[in-house]
Amino acid sequence: MLKKYWVLFLIVVFAGCSQIGGFFQEDETSTILLLYTNDEHGHIYENDGWYKGVALYEMWEDEEKNCTNCTVIRLSGGDNYTGTAVSTFFKGASMAEVMGLLGYRVSALGNHEFDFGEKELKNNANTAKMQYLCSNLVAKDMNNLFDPGTVIYAGKEKILFASAITEDVKRISMSRPFVESMIAKPGNTVLRAIFKENADLNIIVAHESHNEAKKWVPALAKKPLVVFTAHDHKEAIEEEDGVLFIQNAGYLPSYARVLIEKKGKNSKVVNAEIVPLKREISLKSTGSLEVKKTIDKYLTQLEKKAGQKLISAEKPLETPALQKLFTCSMLRAFPGYDIAISNPGGFRDTIKAGDVKKSDILSVFPFDNFIAKATTVQGEDLIFDIEKSGNAYCGAIKKDGKWFIGGKEIGNSKTYKIITTDFIYQGGDGYRFTDSQGVTTNVSWRTPLENYLIESSKKGLTLEEAWEKLVKE
Repeated sequence: MLKKYWVLFLIVVFAGCSQIGGFFQEDETSTILLLYTNDEHGHIYENDGWYKGVALYEMWEDEEKNCTNCTVIRLSGGDNYTGTAVSTFFKGASMAEVMGLLGYRVSALGNHEFDFGEKELKNNANTAKMQYLCSNLVAKDMNNLFDPGTVIYAGKEKILFASAITEDVKRISMSRPFVESMIAKPGNTVLRAIFKENADLNIIVAHESHNEAKKWVPALAKKPLVVFTAHDHKEAIEEEDGVLFIQNAGYLPSYARVLIEKKGKNSKVVNAEIVPLKREISLKSTGSLEVKKTIDKYLTQLEKKAGQKLISAEKPLETPALQKLFTCSMLRAFPGYDIAISNPGGFRDTIKAGDVKKSDILSVFPFDNFIAKATTVQGEDLIFDIEKSGNAYCGAIKKDGKWFIGGKEIGNSKTYKIITTDFIYQGGDGYRFTDSQGVTTNVSWRTPLENYLIESSKKGLTLEEAWEKLVKE
């Protein structure tokens, strides 16, 4: 009889334990919402009046309200600052302040993060209250600057965010930390971070394209659930071998949302999508008003300091025509040279109709490059460089598959004098100037174009007329 009571007692005790989190408690479900952007390049505001920073704040505010019992984590894939005038002119400070208001927690280190120098990057990271991660940048004097990963808790769940940068960074960036460091294989360094933390959930935030990440992520001995990618500005969402790869287009036209449920040891992506950014803003919350106030503050300062009108445009000037205008203005500013060449990747905006201001030129050419003179470029290398340049060259003509300067075919063994930018003269984007003699000037690459537009405007010309006169003369 006593045995029977003990059995009944134990049943009651264990049943009670199951109710209060004891032996038979069912695994709790954790819900995690990841909100992600990449390659923002300072696009918190567009010249047509689109307050992208405000729109993103309001949409993310709604995301958090509508996700019951969620842990919401905001992430970036890097390349946060260099781009629009409202960001570039202030060395990223405006973008950093807005990212802080938006609540970003983590960003991958992008190849443009050092554009304004190491000090400004540290200042911007502090302003944004955001941690930059990079596992595969190996530099003697930067060991304490970037962690390979970081842990964020969602309730009791330990989430590791590990990061890496594209191995191609040494070719596409002339920033000192990249030039003077080694870029290790990301698969090795990310895996070390994953095994070191032994987290409940592993997420990768990589500043490289999803196609590049797909080359090494599947080989990881311990796979992540999600890989956020960046760098090539192309939208992508794809699942492979149980891993979700997701990426937005560049310049903040959208954000990615990934909803994860974790029950016990099992995690799954419940929903993943790219959400287009709305154009309309409501300004119904205090936070939304604060973001707009911050952007307006910087826009006012920008107008005071870089609002000088250069010329008027009757219609927009798209990138191919702009590339030709830019390089022809360089060649015009340095008579005696054979040709001017630039790289298509340096053009980050178009010229809108209306008054063209210095700030507009800054948005097109946000990088602090300088004019370089190359005086002994081999013809063979010159042809290679022209063909890499898209429409960004002036002084040469192609006929029947051959290139000519001044009516004479470019000879492989002859040497030529070229006006270019210091970025590609030093080997950026894989241009060939290795055997040339030359010098980098202290003339900003924006100066020849700005001067030409001012001179043309004084003569009563519009932008279209200035283009016709220079490009076709």
